[in-house]
Amino acid sequence: MARSDAPPDRHDRRFRTFAIGLGAISLLVVSLQLTRAHELVGRELLPILIFSLLIGFAWFFSFSIFPRAHLSISLDMAYMMTALCVLPRPLPLAVAVLGSIIGMALRTRDTEARVRPIIPVFCLNMGGLVVTVLAGQLLSLYLAPQWQFGVLRWGTLVAIVALFVAYNLTNLIVMSVAVVLKGDPLLPYLWRYLRYMPSLEIFTIPLCLGLSLLYASAGVWGFTPLAGTILVASGLLKKLHRARSELSQTNEQLQDRSRELRTLYTIGNQITASLDPQVVFSQISVNVQRIIDSPFLILALKQRWPNEGYAEYLSRHGVVQPPPDRPLGEGFTNWIVETRRPLLLADLQTDRDSLPCAPVILDRSVRSILAAPLIVTHGAIGVLCVESPRPNAYTLDQLSVLTTIAQQAAIAIENARNFQMATVDQLTLLYLRDYFFRKVTEEQTRARRYGSTFAVLMLDLDSFKDLNDQLGHVAGDRYLQKVGEVIRASMRAPDVPCRFGGEEFCVLLPEADAEGARAIAERIRTRVAELEVKVGDQPMSATVSIGIACYPADYTDSIDGLIDGADRAMYVAKKAGRNRTALAGGNKEGGDRRGAGVAAPANRSGGLS
Repeated sequence: MARSDAPPDRHDRRFRTFAIGLGAISLLVVSLQLTRAHELVGRELLPILIFSLLIGFAWFFSFSIFPRAHLSISLDMAYMMTALCVLPRPLPLAVAVLGSIIGMALRTRDTEARVRPIIPVFCLNMGGLVVTVLAGQLLSLYLAPQWQFGVLRWGTLVAIVALFVAYNLTNLIVMSVAVVLKGDPLLPYLWRYLRYMPSLEIFTIPLCLGLSLLYASAGVWGFTPLAGTILVASGLLKKLHRARSELSQTNEQLQDRSRELRTLYTIGNQITASLDPQVVFSQISVNVQRIIDSPFLILALKQRWPNEGYAEYLSRHGVVQPPPDRPLGEGFTNWIVETRRPLLLADLQTDRDSLPCAPVILDRSVRSILAAPLIVTHGAIGVLCVESPRPNAYTLDQLSVLTTIAQQAAIAIENARNFQMATVDQLTLLYLRDYFFRKVTEEQTRARRYGSTFAVLMLDLDSFKDLNDQLGHVAGDRYLQKVGEVIRASMRAPDVPCRFGGEEFCVLLPEADAEGARAIAERIRTRVAELEVKVGDQPMSATVSIGIACYPADYTDSIDGLIDGADRAMYVAKKAGRNRTALAGGNKEGGDRRGAGVAAPANRSGGLS
């Protein structure tokens, strides 16, 4: 049976109505029957009290053999069945009510066994017990010849087995109705009950048989010591179960801690191996999911330049998202960066007003937030934040884990940014000359060893100096920034683009011959020609001339000679009319305007731009 679609509060009202109604009707029935038999109750008050105490403490001492089944066992069934066998009607009803009261009173004092809500649960348990007693009394009328417990006979055993079946079926029916009214699925409950309870409670039959025979032959005082001893054993089993649960919980915590340490080690290795903040964030996003409930994850990095705000990275359910179009929450991020304090928010709905600023919320379902600053030697450089739709999703232990991850990420990101500062031009985000020459030298060594080829492109913007003088250096820098984006977007993964100086750029193309280099050069040339940047109301655009030199065809005993060959080819393209490409070998050229090649000037300072 599937779970009902009715609202939770309607299910709760139905359950409460059923439970309290069942309890009230049971009390009324028991009161009427006991009133009629008040003299019998007065004579048998001691057995009633002893059985009630046994049932109440047995319920309190319930224990579990299969914790994963979420079902507990108690001896209250054995004592209740014994009372049904040996006490005259309607005394077992008094035992059922008084035993329920004692059991619930004891459970309310036990913090681990305490149940909520108390009154409906008490009424349900008392009403269920009374209904099972009524079913047992009805059964005794049909089995009157076998309902003799003075001596052991087959009829006696049959009566107890029948009582066991009737007791369990009646209890199952009452609890199934409660499950349905509460809105829980019925079939899993029935499967769990039928799978575990008959095998776990089967010991009730011989125990009830022995206790009934003892009571019939020795009376209440002969019965009580053995029944009490069995009850003490039940209490010891409860203590054993609790100790086993604590040990299991400790083992789970150790396993969780071991998994956290392994994940922290993995994160440390993976993020320190990369010098790209985006890659660092991707590794963090994948690995944090393993140890922390983090459907939403944010990494905010404080930019090094003044008034530039934060670079922000987002992840939803482990999938990295595109950068946001607008800042997510600078006040929240600034507060954590400035105070260098982590933040643990248990429930956004109740604790929002206690925050010094509005938090970053990636989804309306978010209830719990965990954030830690990224701290390096000179201060905090950003914030790592995880969010969950579950209230109270995070603990202090998880805050400690996230702080450790944030510390590892801070070191990796700071290393990446220091590497970027030393190797990358901050305007165009292309590599600097020193790094470029180092990569060309490495590629030359590799090409010599394996007999492969590579190419070098030299690019120079046409007439850029005139545009710079007309529109200003700020506009020129903005245009160069966009040109850098075009060049990066046109590259293959192993290519190395470089800002050579001013408006000149150079590109290393590993494993590229002349034709492959020409294809990439033409792609860059076409995209630059299509690029237009608005400066106020005035568009700013330019073209680019590109020279190509290949190794080993154009190599002249030095890297400088190879680059100079590409530079000369670039000047050939300029003299041929600009906005074209030219090859160093034979001064072949290409572009949108084809013309005969011309000799390149020997001196680069000759003034062509």
